Amino acid sequence: MPAPGGSPASLPRDRSTPLRARLLGAGRGFARARSGAGAVEFALLAVPFLLLLCVVVEAAMMTLSQQTLDSAVDRATRALRTGAFQDAADGNDPATRLRNVMCGSAAVLFRCQDLKLDVTRGASFAVVRPAEPYDGRSKGWTQSFGSTFQCPQGGDIVAVRAAVPVLRLFNALDFTRQPMGTNAQLIVTTAIFSTEPYSGKSCQ
Repeated sequence: MPAPGGSPASLPRDRSTPLRARLLGAGRGFARARSGAGAVEFALLAVPFLLLLCVVVEAAMMTLSQQTLDSAVDRATRALRTGAFQDAADGNDPATRLRNVMCGSAAVLFRCQDLKLDVTRGASFAVVRPAEPYDGRSKGWTQSFGSTFQCPQGGDIVAVRAAVPVLRLFNALDFTRQPMGTNAQLIVTTAIFSTEPYSGKSCQ
């Protein structure tokens, strides 16, 4: 029915429709926007990737260092087992000479001047007990380690234990459970063997 004055009655207007349309439009625009997606994805993946990379590098360096120490001890035990080390005695300290045998002829991934070793001998495997190089309470060297060098004789059972601190690239990682200070950890190699039946020889 016409309103007084001849104008038609105005219909009620839904004021929420334009607002809802604007919100839906903004949502669709945000969903289509890809300009920052790469940065977000990289941020989510970079941290675990870098952590994994650190673990791989640290494990590789530790493995290579341990292998070079094992090889160095193999050279030392070969010289002691055959008597070649005693035959080359020149009056110098035998521990220093054996350290030179270990480090002089091949590349190693540790500082040879930091290397400590003990050489002990006995009549049977049961009585040969190499000393422990690491003191868990002080987080450092055992005071007595590196001071024993018993020159092997023919037919002896000999134990050679060598230990050296190597650099820790990432302090949060500790593969040996033997930290040395804040940026190093101790690696250890032990060899127990029987010497050949050569006659008595001197190491010095």
